[in-house]
Order: sequence, then C-alpha cells, then structure tokens
Amino acid sequence: MINYSKTIVFYEIFFGILVPYAVDPANQARLGITDVQKAELLDLKSDWDTAYKKYIDPTTYGKLSIAVINKSYKTSHIFTDGLTQQLKNNKSIILSNLDLIVFNIHVDNPKSKIKAPSVIPTLVLRSTTHLNSEIQAINAEDPTSAAKPPRVKRLKIIMLVLDANAVPPTIDMLKPEMESGYMRFDIPHTEDQVGKIAYVAACFSNDTGDSEYSAILACPII
Repeated sequence: MINYSKTIVFYEIFFGILVPYAVDPANQARLGITDVQKAELLDLKSDWDTAYKKYIDPTTYGKLSIAVINKSYKTSHIFTDGLTQQLKNNKSIILSNLDLIVFNIHVDNPKSKIKAPSVIPTLVLRSTTHLNSEIQAINAEDPTSAAKPPRVKRLKIIMLVLDANAVPPTIDMLKPEMESGYMRFDIPHTEDQVGKIAYVAACFSNDTGDSEYSAILACPII
C-alpha cells in the first residue's frame, strides 16, 4: 500500500476549497484580494492539479511525482499562508465564520477563561522516506495516548533546514512551517534539501495561547 503524505492529501482538500472561494468575484472584492493575487492563485492551482494527479495515481507515483508535488506544496503553501495572514491582519475586513473556516484562520482570544496549554510536546521521528519526515508528538503527561491533551486544538510546527555539517540551530532560529490538528504529522521536503538536516520543534496551541516549544528534533532528509 502506498504511504501517501497526509499533509499533501489534506492540502489538496484545503486548496480545492480555498481557490474557488477566493476567486469568486464577490468574495475577491470583499476580502481585498487583488487581481494579481487571483492570477497567481489560479496558476498555482493549475500546477498543483497537474502534480497531484500524477502523485495520487499509483501508476505514476514515485520519486519524480513526490518531488514535483512537494515543490508545488511548498510554493502554494507559502502563498496561501501569506494570503491568510493578510486577511487576518486587515482590520478593515469583517471576516465571516465561513471565511475563517475556508482560510483556516484561528481567532486569538487571550481573554478566554480557557488556559493556554502548559504541557510541552515531545517529538519523535517515526519514519524517514524519500522527501518526507513523519513525526509523532507525545504528551509527556499521558505518553501512551495518541490524543491531543485537554485544551489543545493544534500543534504549531517550526523548522529550519541546514547542511548536515552545520552547527545545530537554537530554538529562536527556527521558522513557522505548518500547523497540524493531529499528534502525528509529516513534513514534505524538496529535492534541493536532500542530504541536509531538518531541525523541527513544536508547541501545543489553542485560541488563548501556546505552550513552550519542544526540544529540537533533527530529521535527516533523504
């Protein structure tokens, strides 16, 4: 059985909903999405559709299709993250509940009576395959459970890729990479990162705040 990347499959669903919603003329105008952004979004989606079709087809799945889809993911993910942040930061826009869902925008609520997570995750590298690192987050207070701890909505994952012979980074050097609603997640890599080390850390998060970050996990990229 092919072990498809959950991150890639989930992004296919997210991207497939976001693009038609964002380029709808009424939504585009209301959300302040420019024509340039619309054109780039459609180009990225076209490239993604071509790459994903070959990736998900068992007859064309392989190192080449993995490399192409991972590159498309990195490019598209950076763009959609930027668009999401743009909407979140634009105080002149009143976002609807549907907007928040489609763009996966989390509304911070520091005054909530729900406390920010206090438990710190422990990261374990479950497997390393071609251009992919699969990682398990463990709740130190209940290490046998696969469920998120109470009050935790998501994991925030930060990462930095360095040459194998480089000095390992400190936590403040890692950059936001992705978020996951699951304790087990995978990170797609690109061909130019082969032979390097992905340094990964994560924290537990809810709408009130975040826990401290985990210790840094070193993941070789093959």
